[in-house]
Formats: sequence, structure tokens, C-alpha cells
Amino acid sequence: MKKYRALIVVLVILIASIICGLYVLMTAIRNGGDFFGRQTEEVTTEATTETKTRKKKAVDQAYEDETIGTLLIGDSRFVGMNKALDVENDKDRQWLIAKVGQGLGWFQDSALSSVQKIRDKNTAISKWRYVIGLGVNDLKNINNYIDEYKDLTESDDQIELILLSVNPVDDGNSYGISNADIKSFNKKLKEACDENGWAYIDTYSQLVEDGYSTVDGLHYENATYLKVYDYILDGLAELGESTDAED
Repeated sequence: MKKYRALIVVLVILIASIICGLYVLMTAIRNGGDFFGRQTEEVTTEATTETKTRKKKAVDQAYEDETIGTLLIGDSRFVGMNKALDVENDKDRQWLIAKVGQGLGWFQDSALSSVQKIRDKNTAISKWRYVIGLGVNDLKNINNYIDEYKDLTESDDQIELILLSVNPVDDGNSYGISNADIKSFNKKLKEACDENGWAYIDTYSQLVEDGYSTVDGLHYENATYLKVYDYILDGLAELGESTDAED
């Protein structure tokens, strides 16, 4: 009986050692190789803070030049973004021109007139960034959009054209808009940007990667509008950095 009791004790100790070992291993895996997790957390926090600081500095630099004005021109998604974040008043020398349910015809007949009024009142600004987010309401108009953008940039050397991809929808939405058609539009838009030297911000891919939420299959919840606006600001900051590097 004593022999069996000693064997049982050995087995209990062995099992306990295995369990402890497994716990240590699983904890280390969860904490990225650090059992206590403190060092990994500190490094991650420092990296995140540094990235945010660098991004903010880059965005501030993109807007600090008083000779540059930024015009955000879009449809209902820009209207929603403005309602959620008040982007029209977020930066100095930034204006928003947007209207629900509109596309190329409105851009040509109305938006450009509003743009000209703003430019006429701000003659100290010598360079204008047109950040345009249009197309979801008339995806079949891609070739006409491209022709219009060519006419704009060829006739006015003060314009820097910055085109946003059309952003994703929930497939099966009541508006009859599909992501397949959006991707086709974006592909042609990107090719035109490459051919003509226009800037392109691929907000579509970033939303697909980071996730997005809609309220009706087409228009976004506020958290998603915040992401879109962040992508725009990041894109402008990157353009500013690339310009500085060329200089």
C-alpha cells in the first residue's frame, strides 16, 4: 500500500507540473512571448502614440500653408460625414460642397459655380486642392467624369485634383448598387489618375480591410465616416510629404 501511495504522489506532482507548464506557455503566447505582458504592452503603447503624433504633425503640415485651399466636393456620403464630424469647420481654409443624390451633372452645373464663388472670395489662395468623392449615384458615367477632370486640370493650373475611390456598400441594398460595379468604376478612375498625374486615395480598400457599418446599405454610421475622414487627412498628409521630398 505504501508503494502505491508513493506512486500516486509522484503522478500528482507530475500532472501538476504539466498543468503549470501549459499555463506558462499559453500565457506567454497570449502576451507575444512575454509571460507578464508588461513589456509588450509598453512597446505597443509607445509605438501607437508615436504613430498618432507623427500623423497629426503630417496633417498639420498639410494645412499650414496659407496659400493652399482645400475643397471637399461630394454627394450624400460627404453630407453625412459633415453632419457627423463638422469637417467643413475642422480646418482653416477648408470648405465643403456636397448634396444628397448627386453626381456628374450637379458637379458641372452647380458645384463648380459654388467653388468659383469661394475662390473669388479668397484671392490670397493660389493653389486649390479639389478632394472629390463622387460617382456612387452614376457609376456608368466614369468616362464622362474622366473627361470633365481632364478639362478642369488642363484649363486651370491652380488645381490639384485628389480623387477618392467610391466606397463600398452592403450588397443587396435597396439602392441597386453593387460592389462589383463600384470596383469597376474605381479601377478606371485609378488608371486615369495614373495616366494624368492626379492623386488617388483608395478609401474603398481601406474600409474593406478595416471594416465599415452602414445604416441603410449605402450611407454610413458615424464611426465609419470618421474612418473615411481620417483616410482623407492621411492621404493629404502623404501628398504633402511626397511634395516636400521632391523639393
